[in-house]
Amino acid sequence: MKKLFIAPLLMLPLAMAAAPAQADPQSTPAMGFVSLEVADMARAKSFYADTLGMKPILTISKPTDPFQKIAYNFSGNPQSNETLLILIHYDRPKADQNKSSGAKIGLRVADTRAIAAKVKSAGYPLVSQPAADAKGPVLNSVVRDPDGVIVELVELRMP
Repeated sequence: MKKLFIAPLLMLPLAMAAAPAQADPQSTPAMGFVSLEVADMARAKSFYADTLGMKPILTISKPTDPFQKIAYNFSGNPQSNETLLILIHYDRPKADQNKSSGAKIGLRVADTRAIAAKVKSAGYPLVSQPAADAKGPVLNSVVRDPDGVIVELVELRMP
């Protein structure tokens, strides 16, 4: 009985050496965040959280800061390796603050048509969406957030 127990233990280092190493998600290089300055934090929260389904995971600013910075992602897990969306609003903005930078952001979604319909019914601009009979590995809708930022809602349909 002892030989049967020891033999698998002796084989363990060989099996571990042959197995591909699993990278720690926290140490794997990845895009960390995208930040957007917004004119109205409540409107931006309504769009990104209430309409698109993102979750606030971290308030980066302190109550004494002259700005608000709130980080969002889809999972709600601050430890995930997802790219964060950081919304920034300055309380007393300079002339070039709290304005759209002209950025375009892309978000992966499960159903681009459903999310686009939700955006439209919430009163935000719908720029384009795929035709009802559109097929293919990628479908996308384009909407605008309250500050005019172009948000592309990308549905990947990979087999």
